Parts: sequence; structure tokens; C-alpha cells
Amino acid sequence: MTSLSQRVQHPLVRDLAWLVEGHYIERDFALETYWLPDVTERVLALDQQPSSLVEAMAACKSHFLGSYFETLFSYAIRHLSMLTIHLEHVQIVGQGKTLGEVDMLVETPAGDLHQFEIAIKFYLERQDLYPNHWIGPNKNDSLLKKVTRARDHQLQILQTEEGVSAIADVAKGRVPHSNLLIFGRLYKPLGNSQDGGEWLTQTEFGGWVRESEAATLTAQFSKFLILQKPHWLAFPNDNVNFSFNLTQSAYNLVGKILHDSRPEHVFLWSSSEQEEAINKHVFIVPDLW
Repeated sequence: MTSLSQRVQHPLVRDLAWLVEGHYIERDFALETYWLPDVTERVLALDQQPSSLVEAMAACKSHFLGSYFETLFSYAIRHLSMLTIHLEHVQIVGQGKTLGEVDMLVETPAGDLHQFEIAIKFYLERQDLYPNHWIGPNKNDSLLKKVTRARDHQLQILQTEEGVSAIADVAKGRVPHSNLLIFGRLYKPLGNSQDGGEWLTQTEFGGWVRESEAATLTAQFSKFLILQKPHWLAFPNDNVNFSFNLTQSAYNLVGKILHDSRPEHVFLWSSSEQEEAINKHVFIVPDLW
């Protein structure tokens, strides 16, 4: 079945649709309960006239993926949900220093307040690093660290005296519920034995492979695209400029990785006419990663 994000063409609308679909790594709040009943029709209409989304995203001056996603999330809540946003990116200050920041404070139609801590993350599995075995491409971040920090600090900030005071005019005595929402994707290691198999059927997972093993991907995929931030979320459009020589592209990409040592995020597509096309997000990392 074709997903909503695959039914639209504009890259910003495609990422917005991906968000609405709900690609979570960790979540405490059932956001799908609060999308407008005609959310699908609204997204499809936006694909035809995306100017309001384009303008909203243009207002985000930061080049960071996190800022891009927070702006996208804000647009989704304002235009596609039944939630009311009261506060966004509010710093809680006490004794002359910043104690923390509230990403978003919303109200449900029933009058309940919810604090959202929002993140977009992409974690690769390294079992040898357990319990920090889901790590970011640059290895400085892990799922365990992110969740622990969010739950022990950011999501506690409104329970402090300074936090209660900061939202007093909105809360009017109500105590907000604290919610962590981490969107993104997890990537399974492929390794020397990668032969398609089970990984190809696990639609929620991407994959990662070391540079010296990248050629093994040619057994399952024939089209190849290097992904550029911030468009790491949804599948790219079918009509983008794919490379059709995966073997040569993989060779060139390995050279690029050897030059600057950073993992590359790629999208792979099987163009087999006999079977349904298979597409996957994959990180190709240095051998010493």
C-alpha cells in the first residue's frame, strides 16, 4: 500500500506527510488521535499549493536538521491537528541562568496541557557498545543518552518552581503532562553476510554497512542517491536524479568517505520490473567507524 508521503511530490510536503505518518523511535503521546479528520486530504491539497509551508520553512534560518524538523512539527500541529500551541521554545530561567527549555506546550480539546520534548534522530546499531548500542552517525550521541537526558532533565523542568512560575498564566493551576517524542529511524548492521533476506522485509529499519562492504549492496539494489540534509526523512521522489550504476557510485562514495571520514546517508532503490520495487535508507561508514 502506498503511504501518504509517497503520494505527494513536493519535498517539503513529503517530509510533512512522513511526520504525520508517525515514524517514531520513542514516544509518550498518541499524536495520531489529534490529527484533523481530513488530514490526508489537507496534505494532498498542500502538495498542489505548498506556498504556506514553503514560507513557514523559509523562516527557519538554521541549517541544522533538528531546527528544520522542529519548524516542520510546529507547522503540522498548527495546521493539521486539533491541538492548541501555547508556548514554543521557552527558556526557563532561575537565579540568572538558563535551567532548560520547553520545546512546546499544547492543550488538547479536553483542556489537558502537554509538554512536548521533540527530536529527530537517526541511530545505527552497534551491539559491542551496549547499553549505548544505538548511536548517531558521528558517534557522539546515543539513544540511551538522549532518552535519559530528556526524561531526567528537560521533561522535569516544568515541575520546578521556576517552571511553574513561567507557565502560570497559561496553566491556571493545571499540571502539564510530560511527553517525549523522538522521530527518526533505526539502522541495522548489514556486514559481510548481507544478502537481502530479513532486513529487506523490516520496513521500519534502515541499514548500515562499512565502506569495504558497500559493494555487497549491488546484489539487491541498482539505483543510488546520496541524501542531503535536511531531507533524510521521507523516501525521495521517484523522479530525482538517481545514479543507475550502483557499482561505480559505491566506488566513488568510498573514495569520498576516505577523504573526509564522515558516514554518508544514501537511498537505494531496486528497479526490478519483475517484482515490487524495494527501497531503503542506508548509511555507508568508514571501516574504522
